[in-house]
Amino acid sequence: MDKKHKVDMDTISLTELIDVSILQRMQDTFAAMARMAALTTDENGTPVTVGTHFSEFCSNFCRKSPIGRARCEQCDKMGAVMVLEAKKPVSYFCHANLVDFAAPIMLGDRMIGSFIGGQVLSSPPDLERMRRIAHEIEVDEESFIEAAKKTQIVPQAAIDRSTKFIFEFAGIISDMAYKELRSRELSSEAMQASTQKSDFLANMSHEIRTPMNVVLGMAELALREEMSPQARQYVKQIRSSGKNLLVIINDILDFSKIESGKMNIVEVVYESLSIINDISNIVNNRIGEKDIEFIVDLSPDIPHELFGDNVRIHQILINLLNNAVKFTKQGRVGLKMYSEPIDENTILLKAEISDTGMGIKKEDIGKLFHSFQQLDSKRNRNVEGTGLGLAISQQLLNLMHGKISVESEYGKGTTFFVEIPQKVISEVKIAETSDEKISVAMMIQNDYVLEQIKRDLDRKGIAYTDFRKGGSLEDIKGGFLIIDRVLFEGSVKDFVTKNSDVKCLIVEPYDAVEDIRLPNVRYLKKPVYSVTLYSALGLSGEIKIGDNEGNDFVFIAPDAHILIVDDNPINLTVANGILEPLKMQIDTANGATETLEKVKEIKYDIIFMDHMMPDVDGVETTHIIRRMIPGYEEVPIIALTANAIGGTKEMFLREGMNDFVAKPIETKEIVAMVRKWLPADKIVPVGIDEAVPEKKEALHIDGLNVENAVKLLGNETLLMQVMREYYRSLDKRINELTGMLEKNDFVNYTINVHSLKSTSRQIGADELGELAYRLEMAGKEGSEDFIRSHHGELVELCNKVREILRGVFPDEVIEAQQSQKALSADAETVRGLLDELAAAVGEFDTLAIDEAVEKMSEYTYEGDAKALFESLKTAAAECDTDICTQVIEEWRSLL
Repeated sequence: MDKKHKVDMDTISLTELIDVSILQRMQDTFAAMARMAALTTDENGTPVTVGTHFSEFCSNFCRKSPIGRARCEQCDKMGAVMVLEAKKPVSYFCHANLVDFAAPIMLGDRMIGSFIGGQVLSSPPDLERMRRIAHEIEVDEESFIEAAKKTQIVPQAAIDRSTKFIFEFAGIISDMAYKELRSRELSSEAMQASTQKSDFLANMSHEIRTPMNVVLGMAELALREEMSPQARQYVKQIRSSGKNLLVIINDILDFSKIESGKMNIVEVVYESLSIINDISNIVNNRIGEKDIEFIVDLSPDIPHELFGDNVRIHQILINLLNNAVKFTKQGRVGLKMYSEPIDENTILLKAEISDTGMGIKKEDIGKLFHSFQQLDSKRNRNVEGTGLGLAISQQLLNLMHGKISVESEYGKGTTFFVEIPQKVISEVKIAETSDEKISVAMMIQNDYVLEQIKRDLDRKGIAYTDFRKGGSLEDIKGGFLIIDRVLFEGSVKDFVTKNSDVKCLIVEPYDAVEDIRLPNVRYLKKPVYSVTLYSALGLSGEIKIGDNEGNDFVFIAPDAHILIVDDNPINLTVANGILEPLKMQIDTANGATETLEKVKEIKYDIIFMDHMMPDVDGVETTHIIRRMIPGYEEVPIIALTANAIGGTKEMFLREGMNDFVAKPIETKEIVAMVRKWLPADKIVPVGIDEAVPEKKEALHIDGLNVENAVKLLGNETLLMQVMREYYRSLDKRINELTGMLEKNDFVNYTINVHSLKSTSRQIGADELGELAYRLEMAGKEGSEDFIRSHHGELVELCNKVREILRGVFPDEVIEAQQSQKALSADAETVRGLLDELAAAVGEFDTLAIDEAVEKMSEYTYEGDAKALFESLKTAAAECDTDICTQVIEEWRSLL
């Protein structure tokens, strides 16, 4: 081997093998997941990273005191020495009597560092000893003791698990260090070094991805359970850190594939507009609460169908737009897309991604596309990322014979220019429009949104009036009024209500709930761009204002076998009823267990899978089906979800599903999904006359908006089925909401009132649906006083709707009347339940604890037992295992 490439294994250090920034990121992620302090040292115990999540006790007292800091450093070195001697993970007490864990980072037989975690107590602090320590390190005794009391107390079983956990994590770093060393030793040339590193990164990415998916799945499950606010915050931090780590892993994996030559460009026929629709949702979700407006300037002349790698184009644009959002505090992030002809069959697809962010220094432009590098690192130290996004985008463009360039003014903003040649499949443009003459008035506050709407109107020569420059509502004579959601109130709302010839387009945020029900009002979701604007104005054939009629059932599929999975019987009734005219063989399942039983027996053509279900959710159920059930590797699984926000489709595709349908389920969407995914040989076209049911007198129920409900669900028969399910469960819903309010459980109150809102609107209970919506928004905004003051009104409206439905279903049994009859637990049953709970507490298994408490909730208790059970629920919610143990022993003594 060439001497200049040879590495001395006996002298090389940890930080020479693994960059400090990578060690720091891994350490930070570990600390967030494990909920403990963490530090990485070299072989002598000297820190090589900045300590993460240090407790108040350590950071504000021990390490702030010169004497205490010296003792802490000595403890770190002591941990390294103990690890060096033991060559295995160790736990020990530091000078302040806190428990620390240390594990060796090995390079073969040589220790090159240690990974330290801890700063927890194994038992309540010895206050006299704490006073003595405070005196010795010269800090305020009372403050020192108060901080010690706040320090986390961890049972011995958890300490043992944490020791093993930290050993596994140190092992990962050891593997990384060893493989990096081997990579260098085997790299006699730069290309060989790059190949070895890429293979290693790819392997490590896959190794880390598997446990991280489990961590994220368990975090999602935990967040649906009752827990204290502090515990919920911890789980949210775990989920957030896990997602950030997965982003890093995905970047590294893509980069390693490109470097090793394993990245393939897969060209397919695709619809250019689909990229824009997906990107709009993802970017808006990424922006979140930032004061940023996302603007899309889309040329209507781009060909509708192209041939290329749409997945990689999507990835490049998302990389660039995510960067724009990350480095922009306020203002605008823009995407401009257009095309230029190259020859008869090829275009140059162009995109400009611009922002009003911090910009890039001229001297840094040349470094922009280098790997693992962020510019202006001091200024951007709080911005997450690997520094790989631009490098990956550039190399993907090289593979597609495209190019990327950049212009920037430091402090004012940046624009990236992307060009990609694409073959044209169809000459049809994405926005073929008519020449109809229309008039448009605008009341738009945001300058960026207003200017983009003006550009799109100017493209078609459409005259418009900007009301910011003056004008009166009375001057509007028919035509269109485009208005911001916040301005649609008072006199404007009265004007639109009274002038049905004025077609009103309300511009609202992408995730806003449509709550204005007027026949001449429609919505434009942000970002507003050419295609959506022209469709709303009735200039293109896609969507026309007021075009809500039509028949969706132009085919049947009697040989198709469909499974619908949902834990809500009303949703099952809705989906089943909507699909009934297709004459398919439809089965239903109320959860994961029943689903798995059915798919083992029957090969379904499509599975509609509820996303959020108790115990095992739809994503994990999909994973089980894909892995464990033969023949289901390619069967379409369509998610049913109420969370149709930006990035939802991408998430479902990543998890093994094929598509999604948003709740509340609408006829057009779910029928279109069946037609899209059902095998062509099972679709039987029918004539319009065959598909349209015979006209009959319209259903009317005083107090309910039946006409709107029928439009939403598709037919009166299905509406009656949904009403019956709604009526049967209404009392139970009221009791559950009242119980949640009494417990101040506003999180679950908000979730349940959201469900009540959707189902109330489905049956035409508009007044109840509107109040439920306002209560849902109050819950999301933390307006607890509003919920308390309006809950009584909600109950009154529920009772009013119940009385209406009682007249429709006089013989129907109300579910809540029977649900009150819970089983009374006898002594033998209680002993068994307590034994199960005690075992979970002994293992410090929080999920098992929650499951045991949930089982106990199925029974009723009297007297002392009732009080003890309430204490148990509180202790379990707060993860206080000591109190759980005390209550269990006290309850056992009563038995």
